[in-house]
This record gives sequence, C-alpha cells and structure tokens, in this order.
Amino acid sequence: MLETPRLLIRGWRNSDRAPFAAMNADPEVMRYFPALLTLEETDAMLERNRAHFARHGFGLWAVELKGPGEFVGFIGLSVPAFEAHFTPCVEIGWRLGASCLGCWPGKQIHQP
Repeated sequence: MLETPRLLIRGWRNSDRAPFAAMNADPEVMRYFPALLTLEETDAMLERNRAHFARHGFGLWAVELKGPGEFVGFIGLSVPAFEAHFTPCVEIGWRLGASCLGCWPGKQIHQP
C-alpha cells in the first residue's frame, strides 16, 4: 500500500467491484473511451488485472480517499496486451471517478 496526504493506493477488495462497475458505466468518466463497460466487462477487466499482477508483479492499484474510505478509481503500470509500433512497453494507467475529475493538489475534491 502507498499513501499520500489524501489517498491510499492499495490492493483491490471485493467491495470495490460495485463502485468500479458504476464508474465504468458513467458517461462522464468514460467520455474518451470507445464505450461504457458493463458489469461483466468490468469483472473481466479485474480478472485481467489479477493475472497481470501474477505475471509481471505489478499492475493497476485501487485508489481510495482517506477519511471516508471511498473507492475512487485506479492507478498503476501495465504492459499492453496489444501490438503496436511502440510495444513492448510499460504504460501508466489511471481512471478516476467523476467526484475526482479536475482535481489537483490544492483543489478540493468534489463530493457528490
């Protein structure tokens, strides 16, 4: 687990599944992605992430707001499963819920 003044970056919990699925179905969060994700697609993503950790020893970590303990997304490193002119590589990945969009140090986190 990693800790910042406002966040806990930690392993995934079963209790993260529902808020993660809701985040992946939010049009504002997924604005720059090809499509919203269903619950089944979210579960498949979580399984791929578990397999990634097992294979590479790193992956996408859950992010939680300190204090309220609210799951707000993920951040981490991953090896893309697709081929492109820039692969193989390691990429930085993140996805944050709508309550955190537009946040940066010194700005308050928007609470729903």
